[in-house]
Amino acid sequence: MANEIIKEGAASIVRLDKSNSEFGVKNGFLTVKKGDESYDRVFLHRTFPFDKPWEYISVTDPDNKEIGIIYDISDYDSDTEELLRTELKRKYYEPKVKTILSLKERYGFSYWTVITEEERKVSFTMQDTFRNIIRVGDDKAILLDVDGNRFVIESISGLDKKSHKKIELYI
Repeated sequence: MANEIIKEGAASIVRLDKSNSEFGVKNGFLTVKKGDESYDRVFLHRTFPFDKPWEYISVTDPDNKEIGIIYDISDYDSDTEELLRTELKRKYYEPKVKTILSLKERYGFSYWTVITEEERKVSFTMQDTFRNIIRVGDDKAILLDVDGNRFVIESISGLDKKSHKKIELYI
């Protein structure tokens, strides 16, 4: 099952795991060696970014050609798993919202000022606010701004009363 190839019509999926691939870093870029093939730069893409952030990771070359899918990064040794986690955290940087200082809406845009877990004051803009707040489970929300950045509210019910009052209209 380690070298499993699933074929559906013209498409095929190559499963990557520790038995058939080795990840590393060269010149600051993530690399992978798969069998006789080596790629000096590869990119990781979450196929289920909200539900399964560490599973079903697509690995592509610079031309966006898929090399394979990592079913679960925990299938690798701890050093490789940490390398993959670090790369995914860098690519999918998602500041965690601790407090909502202000939230104003004008002409279909909402303007947010928040404090993140890192104690940074951040301002961002959202268009079509109702569509760009994605509920994940009962208590978590992802906020997508106009630039494609993601901000996470880990626990809506855990927000302070003032912050909760500002966002309750949208959730």
